[in-house]
Amino acid sequence: MTMLFSLLTWLAPMVLILVWQWSQWQEKHPEVLFSDWLRADPYIAGFLLSLLLLWFIPLGIWMVLVGGSVISAILAVRSEQQRREWQQRSNARVLAIVFVLIIHLLAGFVPPSTPIGEEVWGLPLSEGQENAPPWPASEQYIWVLVDGAIVVETHLQVPGVLNPVLAPQGVKMVSQVTGAKEARFQEAVSLMDDWTGPNAFSLSPIHDGVVHDYDGVNLLYTHDDIMLDLFGMHPSGEMITVWIPTWGGEMYLLTVIKMGPDPFLGNPGAQSYVDDWLSV
Repeated sequence: MTMLFSLLTWLAPMVLILVWQWSQWQEKHPEVLFSDWLRADPYIAGFLLSLLLLWFIPLGIWMVLVGGSVISAILAVRSEQQRREWQQRSNARVLAIVFVLIIHLLAGFVPPSTPIGEEVWGLPLSEGQENAPPWPASEQYIWVLVDGAIVVETHLQVPGVLNPVLAPQGVKMVSQVTGAKEARFQEAVSLMDDWTGPNAFSLSPIHDGVVHDYDGVNLLYTHDDIMLDLFGMHPSGEMITVWIPTWGGEMYLLTVIKMGPDPFLGNPGAQSYVDDWLSV
């Protein structure tokens, strides 16, 4: 997603809500100031303010919705007036949320940027991801290097999130829950000459996330054992995935898969591969 499109995605919900509120104001109470009309519903006013500050909010619209829901629930429990306001204004508030969700969710269909690893490792062995869901949109290239390593570069849309803070943790959690990490791994190892089938290997986490210094850049990476199912589960390799968030709602992932015992010994966090990639 280009920065221009990210800006449009950020501005569009605010403009849509303001236009809708303007029409409501003109229809019902044009005798008062428009600013007073907006302030009359603190939920809508606060929602607009949150959208304005979305670039500064970790996890973006999802943090706004969860935080707003928690605050609203607490206020409703403690105040009868707040409960009455929700009964009277629920349609308008829900409609505002729907406006925002529709625009941010639609943005998830926009193709992300093209992976850049070709400048480091040459032409990829595989472009695109089989059976990749259309939402969120992603681009994936795979290389098999001369040292036997499999390198996977994935560019992924992160709908509703413009700030990179906490974005890797959020995407990592969703990836684990949805099985996207396992699917990315299975597609990559299927390119090995001795691959024995989609059920032969599985992942077992070594850790769920460590921040590592890659040539002066602190990035989160996850580390998994590759387990071979052959008369029991046996470690047969390791997979490291580095997560690079960007401003505007896109995530870059670099996954390095190596077979054998302790394949990343002396190369923590797949440092050499990541440094080459970051140098582009």
